[in-house]
This record gives sequence, structure tokens and C-alpha cells, in this order.
Amino acid sequence: MYAKKTRGFLAGVAALFALSLSAPLAYADALSTDVPLGILEAIDLTLRNNPEILSLRQEAAKAMAFRLQAEGASLPEVALSAYVDAQKENQTSDGTTRRDNRVARLTLQQTVYSGGRNAALRRQSGQVKSIADLSLAAAENRAVGEVFARFYNGLLQESRVETEKAGVATSELHLREVTRMSELGLSNRLEVIRASHQLATNRANLSSAEGALEAAQISLMNYMGIPPEERRQITGQLHAIEVSGSRAGSLAEAMKNRPDRGVLQSQIEYQENQIEIERSATRPKVSLGASAGYLDPYRGGDYGDDTWRAELSISVPIFDRNVTRAGVMRALAVIEQDRISLVQKDLDIKSGVETAWAELESSNGHLESTARALELAEESLRLAGVGFQEGVTPQLDLLDAQSSLTASRLEYQRSLYNNMLAAVALKVTEGNIIDWVGELSF
Repeated sequence: MYAKKTRGFLAGVAALFALSLSAPLAYADALSTDVPLGILEAIDLTLRNNPEILSLRQEAAKAMAFRLQAEGASLPEVALSAYVDAQKENQTSDGTTRRDNRVARLTLQQTVYSGGRNAALRRQSGQVKSIADLSLAAAENRAVGEVFARFYNGLLQESRVETEKAGVATSELHLREVTRMSELGLSNRLEVIRASHQLATNRANLSSAEGALEAAQISLMNYMGIPPEERRQITGQLHAIEVSGSRAGSLAEAMKNRPDRGVLQSQIEYQENQIEIERSATRPKVSLGASAGYLDPYRGGDYGDDTWRAELSISVPIFDRNVTRAGVMRALAVIEQDRISLVQKDLDIKSGVETAWAELESSNGHLESTARALELAEESLRLAGVGFQEGVTPQLDLLDAQSSLTASRLEYQRSLYNNMLAAVALKVTEGNIIDWVGELSF
């Protein structure tokens, strides 16, 4: 079910991306570094290029091989053999000379009862396929959450660069103003030095922000499998996300949807069948065999004729030196470990849901506070600027107001990022982030 949802999401992403192009470009052209990269395409590229996901997709091929092997165990074995030899044999029963021997044989061997081993293998083949599919779905669930974190961290760093640029521009304007006032004798040298120091600090912060932006972009491109020299400009906007629901609803969704929990359940079922396979070694085995062929002997007579054979074989193991008992003990220990892991997984899911909701509620409150602080910082800078122009506000108050506004803007942007990540973390915990992304508009 989860794999079908993933394929549907990918088809929707491809259609949306195709419609977003103003000209009928080929997909290879769309990967040009000149084309901005949105979150939906970033998810699409990650699901197609991420090495972990690519590796897990090969598990499906291994599961298919296991299925072929399991189904083949119930099929008859068929063998065709033939040989011709030459040997000097001067005298035969009829007095003629015979020098060669020709034999051809077709053999069929069918296992009727294997002690339950073959039936258990067939059941295991379905569980191996389920484990492969669920492991892939779990990796995709994690990958989408990671793409969100890296993509919007890139947007956060872009916002930080813009904020620091605004701070630099404000400081440059202030420095020009106090320099002009100093030349007119309306301000002193200390005020010019303070303004210069503020500008130097803002430029240093801008340089750090630009370095963080480049690192964030490279990190995102690396996760999507894009080399650093081919990285693309990302496009999008930091914004708050409203999430509806409740803790109980999220827990129910997680218990139903989490593919990593499904993997453990399938592993327990697989191991139950492994116990049957181990025990089958001490049970009777029944098989049927038949062969037919052509025999032209060089010895004992001169008769060339068809031959055939049919047999029923029954074997009953009596003592195998505790090999089966040891195998069963190991299989029982593994299944107990899987059951313990499932119990712990359920506890982790419950804790994860509670933590995700707590972080989401906290981020909502923090976002409201930082939005209000930003409004106050903007008003404080406005009033400080007016007061400084009128000579009633000290320069230190104006510089503090400028720094406070920059800090408030950065904190508000960080709050938006944290709010979005808290919503994403909740959906990853619920195990339905791909469906959730399909419902959002970016």
C-alpha cells in the first residue's frame, strides 16, 4: 500500500513539474542549473537518486530471487543424461565384435512431502517481499523528512543573508549620515567610530551567513545526488504550517502506517516459518522418482532397448547429532529478539508522537512570540531613527535598535523554520509524510 502511494506521489510530482515549465523542454533540460529547484522536485530527485533508496530497491530483486527459489522447491527435478563410449570388446554373446556403448536417460524426481520445509519457504517468500517493500517505504519516509530539513535550511540561510544585507545597508546609511553630521559639527568623532564598528560587525555577519548558505546548498545537493559544481538555486518561502489532529489520532496513524514497524512484524512471521524449516529436518521425507531411456550395452548381451525405472522413497530421520535442535533454539532466540524489538518500536512510536506534538505546540507559541518581538523591534528602530534625527535619542540607542531588529528578524525566520520542521517531524513520525506533501501547496 505504501509503495503504491509513493508511485502515485511521484507521478503527481512529475506532472506538476511538467506543467510548471513554460516551454515543452525535455526533462534533461529541466535539470539545468539555470532552472530553480522547488521542494517537490527536490523530493522527486531524492527518491530517484539517493544511494540508500537505490540500494534498498535492489532488495526487491533479491526478494524475487528468493520467491523463485521457494516455488522451485515444490517443482520436480528433471535431468537429461547421455553418454557414448568406445571400448574394444572382441567377443560378445553372439560372437560379434562390439566397440562402443550408447546410453540416454531422462530422470524425474518429485518431492511429495518435505516435512513442511517447502510450504514454509513459500510463505517466507511473501514475507521477504513484504520486508523489502516496507524497508524501502521506511527509507523514503525518512528521506522526505530529511529533504525538508535540508531544503528549508537552505531557504533559512538565504533569508539570513538577506537580513544581514539589510543590516549592512542600514549601517552604511547611518555611517554616511553621522559622517556628514560630523563634517557639519553636529556629531563627534566617537559617533563615527561607533557607526564604523557597527558596519564592520554587520559585514562580518554577512560573510558568515553567505558561507552558511553555500554549505546548506551543498548539503542539499549531495543528498539529492547532485555534484557541488552543478548545484541549483532553490526557490520557495519559509512559512508557518498549520497541522490539525490530536495526539491520539497521530498515534493511531503511526501504528497503522509506520513501515519500520511493519518490517518487524514481517520479520516475526518470517522467523516463525524459519522455525518450521528447522524442525522439518527431523520429519519424514517422501519422494517419487522415475526415469526412462535407451540402453545399447556392449557387455552382457546385444540388446538395444528402452529402459525405465520408478521408485518411491521414504526416509525417516532418527538422530542428527542435535543439529536440528540447535537450529530450532537459534531460531526461537531470534524470534524473541524480534518481538522485543517490536515492543520497543511501539514504545518509541508513542514517545515520538508525544515529543513531536510537544515540539509543534512549543514552536507555535515561540513563533507567535517572535512575530510580536519583530513588530516591536521595527517600531523601536523607527522611533529611534526619528529621535536621533531630532537630537533627542542617543546614538547608542539607535545602534541597539538596529542590532535588535536584525536579531529579531533572524529569530523570527528561525521560528518559521522550526515550526515547519516540527510539522514535518510529526508527519514522519506518523509515517504518512508523502501523502501529506501531496495535500500541501507550495
